[in-house]
Amino acid sequence: MSSPMKHLLMLSAAFLGACVVTMPESSRRVDFDSHLLLAEIARERQEFSTAVEHYLAASLIAEDPGLAELTTELAQQLGLDEIGAQATERWLELRPDNTRVRLYIGVFKLRSADREGALKEFEAFVDGASNTNAALARSVEVLANETDERGATDILAALVGSHPDIAEGHYGLARLFMRDNDLTSALTSAERAAMLSPEWEEAQLLYARNLVISGRTEEGLALAARLAEQEDTLEVRLEYAELLLSAGQGSEAKTLLDEVLAENPGLPEAVRALAFLTLTENQLEEAKGHFNDLRADARYRNEAFYYLGRIAETEEQQLQAMRSYSRVTEGNNAVEAQLRAARLLYANLDDQEGALQHLREFGIANPRYNSEMLVGQGEILVQLDRKDEAMQLLSAGLEKDPDDGGLRAAQIQLYVIQAQDAISAAEYRTAERILSRALNTYPDDTSLRYAQALIYQEQGRFRRAAITLESLVNDHPDDAGLLNALGYLLTDEMDRHEEARGYLEKALATEPNNPAIIDSMGWVLFKLGHYEEALAHLERAFEMFPDPEVAAHIVDVQWALGNVDQAQELLRESLGEHPNSPHLQELDQRLAP
Repeated sequence: MSSPMKHLLMLSAAFLGACVVTMPESSRRVDFDSHLLLAEIARERQEFSTAVEHYLAASLIAEDPGLAELTTELAQQLGLDEIGAQATERWLELRPDNTRVRLYIGVFKLRSADREGALKEFEAFVDGASNTNAALARSVEVLANETDERGATDILAALVGSHPDIAEGHYGLARLFMRDNDLTSALTSAERAAMLSPEWEEAQLLYARNLVISGRTEEGLALAARLAEQEDTLEVRLEYAELLLSAGQGSEAKTLLDEVLAENPGLPEAVRALAFLTLTENQLEEAKGHFNDLRADARYRNEAFYYLGRIAETEEQQLQAMRSYSRVTEGNNAVEAQLRAARLLYANLDDQEGALQHLREFGIANPRYNSEMLVGQGEILVQLDRKDEAMQLLSAGLEKDPDDGGLRAAQIQLYVIQAQDAISAAEYRTAERILSRALNTYPDDTSLRYAQALIYQEQGRFRRAAITLESLVNDHPDDAGLLNALGYLLTDEMDRHEEARGYLEKALATEPNNPAIIDSMGWVLFKLGHYEEALAHLERAFEMFPDPEVAAHIVDVQWALGNVDQAQELLRESLGEHPNSPHLQELDQRLAP
């Protein structure tokens, strides 16, 4: 549980005792007390969703804005967005002059995909605050934790644009740009923050880090070295050591870290940096010792067990690896650790049922990761060719949580796999039934609609396939893969060459180095009679990706150009490498004397 959540829950009991309830009817007082009691019981049982539901019910009875505020904050922390939205309405009703509520309204609007509405609320929060710098910093803190990362970045960028002279805004924006892997924008924002606040140590260090990341390594290290010399604080020296590691200067980093540890024996941050340094340099025994030391620190315990598992796996100590992975119960590596443990059971120890049981039990013991564990079990069942069981498992999970994005994506992928299996077996009606059932649940999913187009093509129903692909292209006009699929179908099977060329030119403009699109472009040019231009495209595609279908296209073009010997030589060589290629076999029969 996050520390803000712990803080809120600790405060709730003391806070609620001071709630003001003005209810003329005694029954309302009873209802209020009942909801508070049920909320506290649920909280003690760690049934937080139930607790917040009762807090909301109580807040709708009480005339105290503080209770609505508490309910809002709890709902925001727990991701209970509908309850949170209702709580903000109540809070705003009781305290229309309070600007803090606008921050939370903005959060819930962002989570409901209303970015424009969310921005207006964040602007109202920042503009109405008595301390604009603090309000912008608080906005950064909240937005950094939202799952709609692009939306969060866009909102913060707009806020910073309205307040360009506040360093905290540029600092936070740089962090979000780094998260989004927009390194150019991150560097610009970090530089601006450093310029606006030259005495702010964190801003200067962030600028140094961005310089290193962007390839201006010497500048970044020079800035960090200067800060380490001027400030000589532990935090700056550790950051400098990390930058040296990032720049590949392991020896210099180790020297600095050894100095830090000599002055601060056992300092976890320095031990952690040395652990990663020695791991990177494949000094596994030393790395193992450092990670073992980190197990005593709660902040790094899960990370330490994860990397101890990775080291044991590298050393082919499967049982030790599984023991370490099983201890990773929180953090960024928790899911991967359990999937690795299951894979060791499944692939290395030939214990398929044990792998399924491991993921099932971990999900039960750690409910926050239950959906990921269900997906992992589904993947193992698919590998075991027990796809019906996998579908039942995912369907059961979705019955309990129909909005779980991970489970929905896994179920869609499983539908596609089942349909592809049916297509491979020429069981087209079965494939159609599978996709019909899938599209009934996910009517707008691109992968399912594309799979449906493939079925139509396999059945020779090219007009239906083209209609399906045209619909997809209308919905996703810049998707090069869809443009290529439609263009190739139109030219290869339907003689709609000029129309096909338009789609393929757009696809090629989007992905100019994609060999599949280059091949399609060459093929439509061949169909249009532009043989020399077609050959140039096809040979370029073949150089990038020597696929037998591309080779068959080149043979056709060479033959049309009258280069019979070259065509026959390429056909002979390609058949030698790919004797089972249907494209080459058809061509061999067609061109046989």
